[in-house]
Amino acid sequence: MPFDIKSIFSKNFINLTLNQGVNIIATLIYTPILFQILGEENFGLIQLAFSVVIILSIFVSYGYNLNGPIKIVQSHEAKKENLIISEILNLRLTLSVLVFIVSIPFIYLYPNNIYQKILIFSYVILLAEALNPLFYLQGINKILPQSILNFFSKSMYVILIILFISDAEDAYLANFFYGISITFLFLIFWMKLFLSSSKFNYSFSLKKIIINLKENLHLFLSSTSTHFTVNGALIILNLFVSNQELGRFSLAYKVAFILRMIPVFFIQSILQHATKIKDKSKDQFHKFLSNYFKFGLLTTLIIAIITCFFSDLIIEIFADEKIDYSSKILSLLSFIPFLAMLNFKNVVYMLVNDLKSKLNKATFYTLLLFLINSLILTNIYGGYGLAYSLLLTEIFSFLIHYFLINRKL
Repeated sequence: MPFDIKSIFSKNFINLTLNQGVNIIATLIYTPILFQILGEENFGLIQLAFSVVIILSIFVSYGYNLNGPIKIVQSHEAKKENLIISEILNLRLTLSVLVFIVSIPFIYLYPNNIYQKILIFSYVILLAEALNPLFYLQGINKILPQSILNFFSKSMYVILIILFISDAEDAYLANFFYGISITFLFLIFWMKLFLSSSKFNYSFSLKKIIINLKENLHLFLSSTSTHFTVNGALIILNLFVSNQELGRFSLAYKVAFILRMIPVFFIQSILQHATKIKDKSKDQFHKFLSNYFKFGLLTTLIIAIITCFFSDLIIEIFADEKIDYSSKILSLLSFIPFLAMLNFKNVVYMLVNDLKSKLNKATFYTLLLFLINSLILTNIYGGYGLAYSLLLTEIFSFLIHYFLINRKL
């Protein structure tokens, strides 16, 4: 049951919640500092740059954030497990360098010099994504180290912000400090793991990288669609509104973005155990999913109601002033986690049954609808239109995933 404290789900979910709790506390500390020192416009620009780099990071993770843990679970022996880790890290590090090189010419197409500087210093986040050990820790069902790494990285980040960001000209340092703090600790993690394991053999193979690129293409495409749907909102909004409105929307969106991770926690927490149960009994598998699905819906609904009710207070804490626009946007976006949770069973079912083609189609159709309705609604209603578009996208995503799973081939 979801409430069994000794279950793998409970342990993983508690650790992921602690991890996100660190993010929330850190966000409560540094967001008011950044918003008040940098101002609405620069705050909007650093969030826009962050969204761009996070979208590009999907090229770095290349879908192994989804099936990497499953590969670790199925390895069954240390030598094979080490080989999987080596292959994934090789691929990610290579792609992070390639994405940076390819992106450089496009950075200078943007006319705003301040944004150019912010964006180029944000690219260190790609290296952090390449070194992220979560896929390995999920695979061995030990997520607590990720929470510890996150705690120290966020602590470093807050300290760096307080020490070195003092006026609007320092805006370019915000995302740079974020990325460098995480990268530093991830490097320490891998070095410690490699040095402590006499059996670990880290080797580079270009041939194997090409094989892995082909092997995970479907999951990469599906994760790309999902990633852009979740992270592309600010990029679209930037096309239609001023930097000031972008900054005010970003303030609310930052809170909603944190809450949007809750359904992801549920998936990450049960994925490995669900894979094992599915191989034993289909009835037990469906019962297992239904229990956590109901628990997830109740959890996200309660959080949505609380966030909506206290939206004015939340924004005032972040901005140190009342901003009605941001509060109203947050009250709308607060229901995104609940709507996203509707798709929990569908996504887990597709992942554990390796339905890559259907998952790819579902996420592509979702992205297509998001692009169409967000461009139309944002053009007409600005940030409010984008908020409604995000809600509609979560509903459509559930429907299309459900339809494709139940459609007879």
